[in-house]
Amino acid sequence: MRALLLAAAAVAVALPVVPAQTWSTAACGPATVSVGDYRQYEGTGGPGTTGFAFAVTVATDPGCTATGSVNYVTEHITTTPSDIVAASGTLTWTDSTTATAVVVGVVRDSAPEPEEAFALRLHGAQNLVIARDRGRGQIIDDDLPPVETSLDGGKICWRYEGTAEVGVHTSTPARAPITLHYRTIHVGNNPPGYYPVKDGLITIPTGATRGTATIRLKPDQTLPDDQFYVEIFSPSAGTLGLSKVPVTVKSKR
Repeated sequence: MRALLLAAAAVAVALPVVPAQTWSTAACGPATVSVGDYRQYEGTGGPGTTGFAFAVTVATDPGCTATGSVNYVTEHITTTPSDIVAASGTLTWTDSTTATAVVVGVVRDSAPEPEEAFALRLHGAQNLVIARDRGRGQIIDDDLPPVETSLDGGKICWRYEGTAEVGVHTSTPARAPITLHYRTIHVGNNPPGYYPVKDGLITIPTGATRGTATIRLKPDQTLPDDQFYVEIFSPSAGTLGLSKVPVTVKSKR
């Protein structure tokens, strides 16, 4: 038995020690950088701009991070200088793989016109390799055909339902996501039997025509009947039709 133990100990001593695997930054090659496309409505309704947010991403070898920089600049494709707010600058990464966004302002107007396009171009990379140098910004006209968003109409609901849902609809299917905001306006002197909304957000997806404004109701059945208005505002595309409707909440008696 002693001989066996001595033999086992000898084998154990003879086995090499394998170090734990570690990642070496020296083995990391330059990261790649790319810019994506962005498609959105131009926007209508007074002076101002609509932000087109181009995602700029970096890709690295497994276990590595990016350290470097790249320049960007806007270029016209079918746009004119008055259609967009020219932008240029530098993006920098330091031991990071976090995506960033470059927001370009597109000037809103109410003139019917064909779709237009511009580009965000990457150039002058330092310690990065540009994999996709151009992102296309596609400007969708919301004046022809006109895009109008409206509330469906007033609503009567019961408190036990838990929520009041007021529908909205567009006059034409969305060619890009359409967002609009909504709020509640209280009626009467009693405390609200619902949770007021100061600035809610509705998103109508591409290809759809409908969305919903949701208001949470307080569940206490002893509360009196309640009334408030729902108002929509600040659409990302087109104009508003019916923008304010009453909602009546009935408690269970």
